[in-house]
Amino acid sequence: MPHIDNHRHYAIEVKPIGAACNLRCEYCYYLGKGSGNPAAPALMSDAVLERYIQQVIAIHGQLAEIEFAWHGGEPTMCGIPFFDKATQLQRKYGAGRRILNTLQTNGTLLNDEWCSFFHDNHFRIGISIDGPEYLHNIYRKDAHGEGTFTRTMHGLELLQKHDVEFNTLTTVNAANATHAAEVYDFLRQFTDFMQFLPVVESLPTTKVKGNVAMPPGLYSGQPSFNYHQSTVNSLAPFSVSAEAYGRFLCNILDQWMAQDIGRKFVQVIEAAIGNHTRRPAGLCVHEAVCGHCGVIEKNGDLFRCDRYVFPEYRIGNIMDTSLHDMMQTNRHFGEYKIDSLPSACLHCDVADLCFGGCPKDRLLERLTFNGVERRNYLCQGYRMFFQYFRQKYPKIERSIKL
Repeated sequence: MPHIDNHRHYAIEVKPIGAACNLRCEYCYYLGKGSGNPAAPALMSDAVLERYIQQVIAIHGQLAEIEFAWHGGEPTMCGIPFFDKATQLQRKYGAGRRILNTLQTNGTLLNDEWCSFFHDNHFRIGISIDGPEYLHNIYRKDAHGEGTFTRTMHGLELLQKHDVEFNTLTTVNAANATHAAEVYDFLRQFTDFMQFLPVVESLPTTKVKGNVAMPPGLYSGQPSFNYHQSTVNSLAPFSVSAEAYGRFLCNILDQWMAQDIGRKFVQVIEAAIGNHTRRPAGLCVHEAVCGHCGVIEKNGDLFRCDRYVFPEYRIGNIMDTSLHDMMQTNRHFGEYKIDSLPSACLHCDVADLCFGGCPKDRLLERLTFNGVERRNYLCQGYRMFFQYFRQKYPKIERSIKL
């Protein structure tokens, strides 16, 4: 294998049970996509699991922390024996290496046995929760259409009981976007680490498997719209508006500064501080390039990004191609993020904090002398937040002594 820098790090997500999930969240962007060959077993095979762990360890530098990021669907549907086998393989191939396991869950299947396993094996858990019960239950329902808040909270309480480190992941959607202070006050009771993910999904123009369209990007078609036309009829109704998202983040910043500055961590705020101080943002959406975070499906297929699990973005399969070689081919995909920035971004006063957002959200288009430009649907909201952040930054700096 070619020489690897001692600190070289990749963020490889894995979907060991594909898109399978016990819930049917209305805004889910993954159910009905990916999952590899439909004829493949429901769970990642032992052979694929071993190859995955062996290759992920091999591509990291000797001094890098190696993260195994378990996602879904709902990864706890794999069962504890699957993850016990995974940790054994990590010890086999990664003896002496720094290894971290993270797992994103809806929390509804957690019990004492799961949480004891997480604690004993030092897993770091992300739990999906959208705020208080009446907001969470609007979109996060089970297969019978029932709200899942009570079961999610039971899982969260079990994580606390077993002293498992966890963070919250909250979608910002059409329902909770106007309740930022209430959402923040609710979450801060349980966690010191919060993530807020905007929900923006365009609808398919034809009847296809899944409830959302392929996003615009390097290899895909472009389900985009004119700058001067309303996009409301082209977006899924659960999507957050750009203005609502910007106001939500500004309100979150206010709440954080008033109550928790320097004590609790909000991912998008940490990313803004990182970019402002010329340190890594730690959030691909607001970095100049992406493409370092591949996604491995249960059959071993590698895709370029979690949001681009479509045939056009399949790179290959770890069972017959080196993960290192495949990830090297992702550079063009990652650089597309900044190479395709519209001219408006080049003259924007917060471009060095925003970097155009995620390419999947570049749904607004216009024709220029140089061809078609595509701007991020959330542009107005991003600009609102990052300008507000810059205005507030002197107080942040004094408070946490960066």
